[in-house]
Amino acid sequence: MPEYLDFELEIGPGQGREYPVAVLRSPAGEVRATMHFPFDIIQLDSRLKSLQIALLRSGGTRRQVLSSEQQAVREFGHALFEALLTGEVRTLFAMSRDKAGSKGLRIKLRITDPALAALPWEFLYDARSQAFVALS
Repeated sequence: MPEYLDFELEIGPGQGREYPVAVLRSPAGEVRATMHFPFDIIQLDSRLKSLQIALLRSGGTRRQVLSSEQQAVREFGHALFEALLTGEVRTLFAMSRDKAGSKGLRIKLRITDPALAALPWEFLYDARSQAFVALS
């Protein structure tokens, strides 16, 4: 079982599409910021439907070239990643990942807003490392 260092994030209740985000604990320190949620209600509904279709069609096949379904999952996860890890939060994440080295870095996500908590955060995708982010 791989060993990870933790990057603990909390998303508080928001107003409109803005939510307070706090890095509660990380190898590089703590910080507070504001997340600007990337989708309005209609966009979110459309993205979630596309995501559901993509997951149903994926069937577990492995290919070098991304299918449109795989691309939809990555795009959704990347939009969430970019919104959540912005500014100083992104800086702390990068510093924490460097400090974690071969152990790896895992995000522990606490979400107090029920609507946000229901989203599939397990698809957070970091385009820079071309990988889905480890969550717990």
